Amino acid sequence: MFEDPMFLWIFTMNIVYIVVNIYAFLLKEFYKPTAYKEVFGELFPARHSLANIYLMQVFELPFLFLWGRPGTLMCVNGAALLFMTSYLIILIKGYFFLEPVKPAGLMKFQAPVFLCWFALILPVTGLVELTPTYKTTMTIVVLVIEIWYFYLLNKMRLRLMDQIRDIDEGEFSNVTDFPVKFARSIKYLPLMVILLLIVTFIANIPIVKMIRDIILTVVSVWFSIYTLNPHRHAKKLPQELKKMTDGEEIATPTRHRLTEKYCKETEARLITIIKDRKLYLEEHFNMNDLIDIMHTNRNYLSEVISRSQYQSFYRLVNTLRIEHACEVLKKDPTAKLEQVAIASGFSSGSSFSQIFRRVMDVTPKEYISIIHAE
Repeated sequence: MFEDPMFLWIFTMNIVYIVVNIYAFLLKEFYKPTAYKEVFGELFPARHSLANIYLMQVFELPFLFLWGRPGTLMCVNGAALLFMTSYLIILIKGYFFLEPVKPAGLMKFQAPVFLCWFALILPVTGLVELTPTYKTTMTIVVLVIEIWYFYLLNKMRLRLMDQIRDIDEGEFSNVTDFPVKFARSIKYLPLMVILLLIVTFIANIPIVKMIRDIILTVVSVWFSIYTLNPHRHAKKLPQELKKMTDGEEIATPTRHRLTEKYCKETEARLITIIKDRKLYLEEHFNMNDLIDIMHTNRNYLSEVISRSQYQSFYRLVNTLRIEHACEVLKKDPTAKLEQVAIASGFSSGSSFSQIFRRVMDVTPKEYISIIHAE
């Protein structure tokens, strides 16, 4: 086998892939970044599950030692696809939504995975002949199960991103202050990894698997470098995100605790305070600042804002910033937009333009044209 140069390349890349993932497993399981040492448990509640995903790559070993046997490549690719997808669902469900799957439920959920793996390994052991019919049947079965798992994974990913966005926008007035920017930057990564595994399984060609190994190795190395980066700084988690990771109850907008009269009166009072003190011009103005100023309860204030026309603290503050920016542009339509953005409390011109269009239904430049036309 080793006389074949192509196999030597494939074998070497697979060894590198497995070794890198074992290293990533040890890193995630035992290493605590200095920058996050004090809040490690809050920021990395899923590190054990993520470490186990890296460790799962030892399933690739049969491909190395059983090379040439019928169905070996199909078995390895199918197992990687189904195990990875199902485990990602369990990881997100158990550690981000605090809905751990009970042992009985876990066995029921992953039963199709183990049954498929058992059926795929039969031709490798020689107990079943790998006929075209058997191969086609197993391909269809694996893909049908995978489509269902993929749907569940994407549904939970969207749910997670919505919850993160709601927490961020409930606490901060500028995107640069959001503590979970990293989560948003890799929101499509799980889907891309699964799509790569699907392509590898359907192609069922050694060279395609080698390309997959190279891509996933690069991803694992990048994650390892990110984990070891000594220049990272920890941001304190907002109170609501702490509750999400600690398992405490989070008040939702649908659970109304306050009367309509109280909400209207409190809304009017908080808007008056923010406007009179021009708090919206402060770049890093956040929910904690408003709570301290108003001397009120966080859950009450969150409900008041969520039931208002603004729906979130982020939209409330930024709407007032846009109103201020419009006044500035009316007085001086020649003002540079970047300067107007910073003077209005925005962290950047790009976020200013994005929110301006959302609030005013026109871009800043279009708004200036309207002013000139008047």
